Amino acid sequence: MASVKNLKRIAFFWIGMDTSIPSLLVKSIRHSMGFETEVVQISDPHTPAIDGVTHVKRLKVTPRDMVARLQGYSSLNVREPTLFLDADMLVLRDFDLPPLADNEVGVTRRHRGTLLGPPNDIQYPEFQGQDLADVMPYIYSFVYTCSGLLFVRQLNLLKRMPRRYQEWFGDQVTLKQELDSGRFLVREFSVDEFNCSVGRAEEFEEVLQRATAIKIAHFKGVTSKPVMFEAARRMGIA
Repeated sequence: MASVKNLKRIAFFWIGMDTSIPSLLVKSIRHSMGFETEVVQISDPHTPAIDGVTHVKRLKVTPRDMVARLQGYSSLNVREPTLFLDADMLVLRDFDLPPLADNEVGVTRRHRGTLLGPPNDIQYPEFQGQDLADVMPYIYSFVYTCSGLLFVRQLNLLKRMPRRYQEWFGDQVTLKQELDSGRFLVREFSVDEFNCSVGRAEEFEEVLQRATAIKIAHFKGVTSKPVMFEAARRMGIA
């Protein structure tokens, strides 16, 4: 008899008529985890429904990207363990996550070694010379929670911040603020296991060699998207 999982639901946010990237995420979930896990697509009224999702949560959102995602996340009625992933990720194998306390949030901490400076943070001089791991320690592509309170509080914070944060970085900056506040318990998961960054084909080959340890790969950035499609082909889902 199969054991009952703690992880009940995976959710992702996507806006746009081209759904090829989130379609691969959904295919990878179904390929690796079957249909036991609920998969929720959070989108605006116009984005097509993606094959394989359990249901689609639709709402009207602002064009400011960071605010839009938090609007979407906070709109979902979360009362059971839910994992929020970025759409440009692939689930490589079946996994479960431990149960959470009501005020506990699961995150992955980024590695140190990325210094911020021009031209990447030209609009954010307050970050110049700092390590990305210090100013935005938690990667927002993996957030595990059983309550929507975190997202509501982040959204309220972000709405009061300058527009530049509402368009970029605001999700991660407000996540740090909320988790630093002590209101939430923080549970860290291995970034190399649950949020493994892949930018080149050679890196995915390394992932395949370490496949028993890596559950989720993240193909962040425009240049890594062809690698994501190639990885999906290697998995037999594209």
